[in-house]
Amino acid sequence: MAAADLLTDLAELDKTLTSIEVVLDPAGKREQIAELQEQASAPDLWNDQDNAQRVTSKLSALQAEVDRLAALRQRVDDLAV
Repeated sequence: MAAADLLTDLAELDKTLTSIEVVLDPAGKREQIAELQEQASAPDLWNDQDNAQRVTSKLSALQAEVDRLAALRQRVDDLAV
């Protein structure tokens, strides 16, 4: 495959990932993560077990999603190098 083809493929991959990032809004998810971390650090969190499970589950899911997206971004950025 020619270098020009690789650059074109990389540019399209970057464009696709950027579109995904716009839809998934990682910055907004990081804000939610910060709020949930604050709730999770409350000393009385486990007084309401249903709420505690909701908070910790949501926190875990959001963190995993943001981590996956960041890993993908890093891989695409590394390909350019």
